[in-house]
Amino acid sequence: MNIVQACGVVAKGKGNAILVSTMLSMFIFDRIEGADGNASLVPTIGGMTGLVLGLGVAKAKSLVGIAPSAAAQVSAPGRINSVPLMGGAAGLGLGLALAKPKRKVIVMDGDASLLMELGSLATVAAQKPTNLLHCVVHNGTQFTGLDNMEIPVADFRFSKVAGEAGYKHSERISDGAQWAERFPALLAMEGPVFVELMVEPVPRQTKDGFEHEEMPDRQFTRMAEEALAMQAWLALDQT
Repeated sequence: MNIVQACGVVAKGKGNAILVSTMLSMFIFDRIEGADGNASLVPTIGGMTGLVLGLGVAKAKSLVGIAPSAAAQVSAPGRINSVPLMGGAAGLGLGLALAKPKRKVIVMDGDASLLMELGSLATVAAQKPTNLLHCVVHNGTQFTGLDNMEIPVADFRFSKVAGEAGYKHSERISDGAQWAERFPALLAMEGPVFVELMVEPVPRQTKDGFEHEEMPDRQFTRMAEEALAMQAWLALDQT
């Protein structure tokens, strides 16, 4: 599956669940959800064609004002991004799940990020949050879509380790259609549930003469604003 399929299924099917994401997923959710949190118009089709089409529709939404491009916006209500807190998504999701046990919490982790704090699998399993769906985007690369550096252990079986750590259910999914079909049942399961999503890397951009655009400071400060927004959003939560 491609990354638009992986994130698009979550964006369309999460309902009122809390969403925690890492950097790559943050960029994709920003684009397909926009500030209105509505990804319904974005197609989730496999392959490079599906990736280009999905991102193209998302860009069109922003141009016509349906969903303002959110690279410079705080995320839609109910989402917080563990950026630049690399490795912290599982812990952040665990805390939210324990604090709001009647609300579903979805973590869209990254493979390089989870490897950085692999012990979080044991921590989550020990705490047994029944409302947590922990997904990892396994594309085998860091800085995906930029330089695509290989992660230290490309063939690491996250789903196997999560199961052995004590997650109530774990599985690996490679096909986008299967992911779309399985997602409602996985979200409804008693957790903690772990899903390893085998995702194709976004093509590498770097080559001779490549110059990276300067990254805005906001990319690294928005998490604090999102934390305050999440706090205010949860204060109104009656679940």
